[in-house]
Amino acid sequence: MNARPSSTERRSRRGGASLLERIDALESATDALEGVAPSGAVDSSREVLQRIDHRQALSAEHTVIGLFGATGSGKSSLTNALIGREITRAAVRRPTTSEPVAAVLGEHDSDPLLDWLEVEQRHHLDADSPLARAGAPRRRLLRRETETAPPGLILLDLPDLDSVESANRQIAERMTGLVDVLVWVTDPQKYADAVLHHQFVRPFAGHDAVTVLVLNQIDLVREDEREAVLESLRLIARADGLDQAPVLAVSATTGEGLEELRELLIGIARSQEASAARQRADVRSAAEQLQQAADPAGLPERSAPADVDALVDDLATAARVEPVAQAVGASYRMRAARRVGWPPVRWLRGLRADPLRRLGIGQERDGEGLERTSLPAPDAAAAARASGGLRRFADESSAGGGDAWRSAVRRAARTYEDELPDALDQAVAEADLCAMDRSWWWPLLDILQWLALLTWVVGLGWLALNTLLISLGVPPLPLPMVEGLWIPLPLPTVLIVLGIAVGILLGTAGAAIAALIGAAHRRRARRVLTARVRAVAEDLVVDPVDAELARAADAARDLALARG
Repeated sequence: MNARPSSTERRSRRGGASLLERIDALESATDALEGVAPSGAVDSSREVLQRIDHRQALSAEHTVIGLFGATGSGKSSLTNALIGREITRAAVRRPTTSEPVAAVLGEHDSDPLLDWLEVEQRHHLDADSPLARAGAPRRRLLRRETETAPPGLILLDLPDLDSVESANRQIAERMTGLVDVLVWVTDPQKYADAVLHHQFVRPFAGHDAVTVLVLNQIDLVREDEREAVLESLRLIARADGLDQAPVLAVSATTGEGLEELRELLIGIARSQEASAARQRADVRSAAEQLQQAADPAGLPERSAPADVDALVDDLATAARVEPVAQAVGASYRMRAARRVGWPPVRWLRGLRADPLRRLGIGQERDGEGLERTSLPAPDAAAAARASGGLRRFADESSAGGGDAWRSAVRRAARTYEDELPDALDQAVAEADLCAMDRSWWWPLLDILQWLALLTWVVGLGWLALNTLLISLGVPPLPLPMVEGLWIPLPLPTVLIVLGIAVGILLGTAGAAIAALIGAAHRRRARRVLTARVRAVAEDLVVDPVDAELARAADAARDLALARG
């Protein structure tokens, strides 16, 4: 199989560049549609590409023309009449042609091409055959030449398409995909046969440039009815999708129309465009079949930011982002209370576990060294929201596309669904929440609290000492009175009241400040965790979906190019 030229070489070849680019586009589209389109359409496209590769590697000097038709259409008689001698048997007994018979015109080596076509019966024509002489006088007149070499041409007489022998039908059907030019031969009795047109002619709609319709045995039709029969065949051909294919009337018996048909076939062979035209038509047909099977049009080229945000919200619920963020705020408040709360009741805080430690944030590692949390598994509602989030994201991202591509996008969204819970848990466990950080104001309030505690302890101790001294009959310590209050009070009492009041006030103020800063920590933790959930979502869900959407966009462009 020959290597394909580079893009620069393609563009430098006039007429060939477009075809080769379209072949490459079809190959790319076929690869892109693997696993999306039904396997039958993909396999059919690959067969077309393989046939084209093989045909391009063989003789470009010969044009292969196949005569196809139903039983009794007179293909063998027509073949013999066209070349001027009997190379294939025409008889009443049917089927008469059981294997392809080739009439080869031209000196170039046609054997490799005939080997690929699997044609064993080969008859080489000389320059004096009627087929070789077709159009020669006109060529000599225009070009002022005394001799013009006949073009390379292989005319195939093929088994009947409706043969009672299945092997014969298979040969004919296989040849419809291999020849360069399709000549549909019919007769006045069967020219409108629905089976012939629906099963064989119609699948080649769009192959006008390499299709010829021949109404054989025209001598059996009365002169005044011939044009009506031909017009009827033209209308049927147009209904089959062959808008430009020529329709000729011939008679292998009387020779009527044979010269016109010979000149047409020789002209096609001499142009050496039939093979490329057939390949263009095959590429276009394969691209259209792929598009019908899995049309990538209508899909966006990437997922919308709003859809990604909605997915992140759903996955954040499954990752328990809000409970962790609240635990960060509660942990800060608890640790602050242990440092700045009223000292006599601080020990009560120590009886309660830290909310973050209770969740196991950053505390546990599995056997592979990955951090794990002790978060409970998402409840049914949270799990359903995560699953529904994947489905909604896929559906929104593929809105407007065909069923095949929407299914492919859904599969892409769920590619890593089994890995998603662990990835989300690890994202939460490894998040830098600054949860154990200390604040600068804790030591300051802590010192003030201990000073307040010392103040009321001194006052309480003063009063207790005086009570003890009085009980022992010892004169008590003097008790200075503090004037200026609502009522004069002893200094120890004032110290007790002042110390307790300041301690409670400092504790209340510290709790208020801790609540405000804890709320800020909670919001920051929510942002950090949401960002990490977004990273997981993009890696495991959004990126696969975007890759699928990009594949669809590339496939749409390639199919458009392949269709020409």
